[in-house]
Amino acid sequence: MKKDAQLNVHNFAAMRAQPPEEFDILRIDSNNDCNVHCVYCHNHRSKDLIPIDDLSAFLEHNIVSVDNFQVGCIMEPTLDARLVDVVSLLAGSKAPAKQSFMLQTNGILLHMHDHGKIRAAGLTDLSVSIDAADPAIHKALRGGTSMAKVHRNVAEFRKSCPSVKVTFIATVTTLNIDSMSELVQFGLSLGVEKFVLREVFYHPSSNVVDHSRMPSLVLQENEFGRMKEQVLDQFEGRAEFLFADIPTLERYTVKMRVDSLR
Repeated sequence: MKKDAQLNVHNFAAMRAQPPEEFDILRIDSNNDCNVHCVYCHNHRSKDLIPIDDLSAFLEHNIVSVDNFQVGCIMEPTLDARLVDVVSLLAGSKAPAKQSFMLQTNGILLHMHDHGKIRAAGLTDLSVSIDAADPAIHKALRGGTSMAKVHRNVAEFRKSCPSVKVTFIATVTTLNIDSMSELVQFGLSLGVEKFVLREVFYHPSSNVVDHSRMPSLVLQENEFGRMKEQVLDQFEGRAEFLFADIPTLERYTVKMRVDSLR
């Protein structure tokens, strides 16, 4: 069975010690930092990096094949000044992605990296983390962000890389649940083809999140389902939609843990 895995500074040594494997999806965080402070983020940050030579060795010796590469997962890849080098390294490896090659970003620093080289590497998908079209709501959930920069950078990227499919991925909370239609409409105006809407989760044991805010952001039972129905009633057929409620996210987390132990 092909593996669904993350590769980051925390597990790199353990992953490197494993025998060569086939991957369905391999999500790579070459850095361990982010320039946005999402209120719901549960991840610890640092300035640690995966050295390029070590990443190259992993690609050479630990991968039999990979169907889907994703650069950026729990951290922000555009903070890594080596992003173009990482993307080019993956594209030129002995086992390049067979199906999709995605960059996952918040979009704020997308303009800092050479779009032409990213296009030449064969990127197929750009996934942009964005929670609302309204700047005030977006900033309340994702402190440190700028809607104006995201708008400009996504538009410029689409001009430079017109064949790349753009996805918006949003975390749905009580603060933005009534604004999903506006977010979808905004995305459609930019040529976004897919929307991934995920229900917010909250672990009270976390020592990262703001516990004074998180309980009020958690959705009540059936709220996510009602939002899903409203979005599909309005936009079904105009874009691709993927909805992930808490049970779906929990099943996926379990699968990731099982895969990591194989």
